[in-house]
Amino acid sequence: MKISLLVNTCDAFEDCWDPFFALFKKYWPDFDGVIYLNTETKSYAYPGLDIVPLRVAGIKNLGPFGLTWSECLIDALGLIDDDVILYMQEDYFLRDYVKSDLVMKYLRLIKEDGGIGCIHLTDQGTPPDVTREKKHELYPGDIAHRDLLSCQAAFWKKEVLVKCLKPSESGWQFEEYGSKRARYLDLGIYTPDRSYIRKDVFELLPYVFTGIVQGRWKREVTTLFEANGIRMDFSKRGFIDEAKPLTVFERIVRKIKRFPTRVVNYKDVFTLRLFKR
Repeated sequence: MKISLLVNTCDAFEDCWDPFFALFKKYWPDFDGVIYLNTETKSYAYPGLDIVPLRVAGIKNLGPFGLTWSECLIDALGLIDDDVILYMQEDYFLRDYVKSDLVMKYLRLIKEDGGIGCIHLTDQGTPPDVTREKKHELYPGDIAHRDLLSCQAAFWKKEVLVKCLKPSESGWQFEEYGSKRARYLDLGIYTPDRSYIRKDVFELLPYVFTGIVQGRWKREVTTLFEANGIRMDFSKRGFIDEAKPLTVFERIVRKIKRFPTRVVNYKDVFTLRLFKR
């Protein structure tokens, strides 16, 4: 059984690819599978790794604003033959060795159990509902939690992930608005027991939990890169702790831009709630 790893990215994050795969090759030396890199137009290769750049922008005519985050992801999933993918992002930099045997255990589980649509592999994503019965040492995701859907590393059945996506949404909208919709969908989302899998204690996929925030680096990556001989000009992006806070005007403009999507989300949730009754 081989893993179909989807590294979700875009061309604007090309500077992450070399460090991502350098660390990936070091800390997951026995990885067995194909790596799909969700680029828009760019090709990419790394020595010793089987990487397929998907170049999703080439499969349709782009409008004036290009593809949304969700459109890119939907198109990428359509180009992968496997029914289950391991989802990661280009700034999830591995910082220690992957527990391959346990990762493969969960891959077999999601493929064999028809009631499981998603298995999170960290304690940083979907919170568990500890009031419900565990299944295969996993808790169901807490459907009342605002982070029911998460972009952290997880095995997803493609059909379940597609059901969660709306073409108009960005990544944060997928997590925020998608979580609201997911409460009324039978998705089969499961997450680890956090007394077992915990950050800095025991991790299946030990990685930096998002190395870039709002387009800027987190300081955490500098030590990791230096320890592994990875050179990076951090000045091009800068660091998130150096970012200037938004002005009142900028916050107002942001809210206005987000308002139409928020209205559509309320309508979607209302409709799902009616059908769920």
